[in-house]
Amino acid sequence: MFVAFHSAPEGFFKTSPPHRAEKLLDLVETAMRLGFKCFQIGPTCSFADIDGDQLRAILDKYGMECNVHVGGLYDAEKFAVSEVEWKRAQNDLHRGIELSTEVSSPLVSIHPPFFKSTNWHDDNLLSQAKTRFLKITEEELDFAQHNGVKIALESFCYSPFIFTDMQDFMQFISHLRSSELGVLLEVGHLYQAGFDLDEAIRAFGHRIFDVHVHDAILHEDYRKATHLPVGSGTIDFPKVIDSLREVNYDDWLTLEIHGNESQILESRKRLEKLITTH
Repeated sequence: MFVAFHSAPEGFFKTSPPHRAEKLLDLVETAMRLGFKCFQIGPTCSFADIDGDQLRAILDKYGMECNVHVGGLYDAEKFAVSEVEWKRAQNDLHRGIELSTEVSSPLVSIHPPFFKSTNWHDDNLLSQAKTRFLKITEEELDFAQHNGVKIALESFCYSPFIFTDMQDFMQFISHLRSSELGVLLEVGHLYQAGFDLDEAIRAFGHRIFDVHVHDAILHEDYRKATHLPVGSGTIDFPKVIDSLREVNYDDWLTLEIHGNESQILESRKRLEKLITTH
């Protein structure tokens, strides 16, 4: 396993997104200086007009691998009934795949839509949102496969997202080819929401294409209890590493914490020590 650097940590920017594309190039240099060799580009919606060729050149300069994280906070209710929100999500994923080809990324990941209102109780809206999200995923999966890119769906499998539980999430991804559609395992948010991480890792198994890592505190408000530096919360990371090894996961642990450079560096060192001792 390898520790990667997520390109939009809180604390590096003094402005609200979208950030200038030059900030992304600065972060590649920051990641290199901190000793990272793997770099996640995204969320792409946080940056304006990313120049893939320019970004690839600086990644090559420092010998860094990369993948692309679209992210995307799509309003599920508008997504279910509005062509505008539906098209926005499709365009974002399509552009993410295009960017992946430009920077030689083998993977692009995306969020599922979520309900900003309490209408996630509406079964008709929920069903329509899932159906339309499946349609986008199927269409863009063909485009991704043609370009040698895999897609990972971030594991938000609880309300107010369109997936109500892990079984619902797994049923959705089982409609599509496991070799091209996988899971971006979201360790911190799943833990904070009360999921058993060992159970989640076993359930997702060979479909885990990437892992977002940040510490968290169980059942506290997610805005204060997630994206913590490793060791600042209550996640049992030695057990997480062991569980990932049990399903033969040997890829990225993408560090997604809110912190300064020293906290990012210390979190990386903690994870690397666990990788070598577990």
